[in-house]
Amino acid sequence: MYHSNWLLCVLCVPFIVSASFVPKDSFFIDCGGSKTLKLDDGRVFKPDSGNPYVGLSPNSHIVISGNKMGKSNESILYNSARVFKDTSTYKIKTREVGRHWLRLHFCPVENPHYNLKSAVFSVKANGFLLLHGFSLSKSGKKSCLFKEFIFEGGGSSSEKLVLTFVPSDGSIAFINVIEVLSVSEWQFPSEAVSVPLGPAIDIPTHVAFETAYRINMGGPLLTPKNDSQWRTWEPDQSFLVNAAAARNVSVNPSLVKYFYGVSEEIAPNWVYATAQEMADANIQYQRFNISWAFEVEPMFTYLIRLHFCDIVSTSLDTLFFNVYINNQSALESFDISSKTMELSTAYFVDFVTNVSVVSNRILVQVGPSNPRYSSTNAILNGLEIMKMSNPSDSLVRNPRPDSKTPTPKKWVLLAVTSSVGFVVLVLISAALYLYLRHPKKPRQQSSVWLPLDIHVGNSDSKVSGGSFASTSHSLSPGHVIAFSEIREATKNFDKRLILGVGGFGKVNIVEWAMNWKKRGQLEKIIDPHLVGSVNLESLLKFGETAEKCLAEFGTDRPTMADVLWNLENALQLQEASIQNVSVENTANHIPDIPEWAPQIETAEGDGADSIIYQESDTITASGQFSQSMDPRGRYSARGSL
Repeated sequence: MYHSNWLLCVLCVPFIVSASFVPKDSFFIDCGGSKTLKLDDGRVFKPDSGNPYVGLSPNSHIVISGNKMGKSNESILYNSARVFKDTSTYKIKTREVGRHWLRLHFCPVENPHYNLKSAVFSVKANGFLLLHGFSLSKSGKKSCLFKEFIFEGGGSSSEKLVLTFVPSDGSIAFINVIEVLSVSEWQFPSEAVSVPLGPAIDIPTHVAFETAYRINMGGPLLTPKNDSQWRTWEPDQSFLVNAAAARNVSVNPSLVKYFYGVSEEIAPNWVYATAQEMADANIQYQRFNISWAFEVEPMFTYLIRLHFCDIVSTSLDTLFFNVYINNQSALESFDISSKTMELSTAYFVDFVTNVSVVSNRILVQVGPSNPRYSSTNAILNGLEIMKMSNPSDSLVRNPRPDSKTPTPKKWVLLAVTSSVGFVVLVLISAALYLYLRHPKKPRQQSSVWLPLDIHVGNSDSKVSGGSFASTSHSLSPGHVIAFSEIREATKNFDKRLILGVGGFGKVNIVEWAMNWKKRGQLEKIIDPHLVGSVNLESLLKFGETAEKCLAEFGTDRPTMADVLWNLENALQLQEASIQNVSVENTANHIPDIPEWAPQIETAEGDGADSIIYQESDTITASGQFSQSMDPRGRYSARGSL
């Protein structure tokens, strides 16, 4: 539980600039403002007009102000905005070479002439596409929205931050506040651990990032007042899959020490002073995970930074736990104190993972490494998830046509696309079959940071086993299958093996496969000769891709690039299972509560009703032991956490 004597002061702690890093570039720009505004957290915002370091071309003289004028400088700051009817560009003269924080604030100031809530526009920075078709109405935000990016820039007088706003046809663009700050050289890694596990993945400096989540586990909301880099950290409660599995713990932030290479620029001591640990299930062997789920945009690579600080142990080398990302093993038997050599010392680990087209979330879990230890626990103090720009220098997926009414021509396209999708699936399955029958020696691969390349046909593809931490052979799009191999796989083109005839073919086999998928038994379609050799998660990826290809409407079907990207993903999962990278250590393979687990009885107390919590859909167990899965299944008021 929190110590009230210091926790209540979390929002009133004065801002302190870290002595180890002072940014050379620190621009706080009030777009459309008329005077300098100093906030309580130490930031000083200056108007964009008349600023020698800020230029606007062409100059937009449309500045709107709202009617709700507050007394604080912060309310005044967000009460005005600069509006653009045409493409307009800010040029900010940065002085330092390297990465910079770029923070954009959008607040829909009410105005009778311009409806900022319905404005649709795009934003670019130094050639990177940051936002496309952006609108507050589409985002579902009724109030202000904050976007944070990281990019490389700065240097000589000719090298500036070029920030361009492009209104959509018939619409406008607007901006309230712009922040640009230098990033310390040790803030972002040059490489990170790949998930699934494999060779380290390089992260070049020219890659741009977008902050998706910045979470303070087990603690309160942290505002820019509490962060030397003026960042905001959200509480984690809304992201917990099963809140009953976790219990928050905290210490006085002054007790937190910083390990070599870790500083307050990485994360403030407020983050490391709180954590979520495993709740007490009141059973002999605790065999469950704490899980957090985060919705993300698919088809991108993400940098995931996990913050650790052992504030629960009383001695070194007593806390061992596992970490999983998207049901893949990330850290095994991890001991924080073995890295820091002290308790209550800050530490962090960076990971890189790809999110496929059929998934839109990142699942992070911590759990005991060996449930049979007399003392089992797992903790997490903080988390950051950052989207990485793709090879097209974009942080936005390419937009697709928005049409929901299939015309006669589109019905033909539907049939062709469905047939092509199925043919692709069959061909890849045949290739996988040949691969399993004729395994080849693994080849040496260099680690590559980039996400899977969606440029079909590019012989210089960035796709490699390193992208998914696989050390086995990767079947690239340019792989050549010999005619003799195809003839062998089809038994000399035996007519009995034909799946369909004609442009549309017989789709009975598709319906048969989709029927098994809907019943959750897709493994039933596996060839008897391959049973036990096919990774079920890989097979599910195949099935989901094929099902999307058969969607009725074009907007619901993936592009061929998406199909190839997803099939490569499935193949990587298959290769990873062959190498036994994570089969025995994933969260999916943590056994259920054993049937001999003791029954949890209601504790004797004052007669208060038992508290039953909803089970997580991530961890499965029989109904007989549902209370064991909920660490607080039948606690009385006296025994509650």
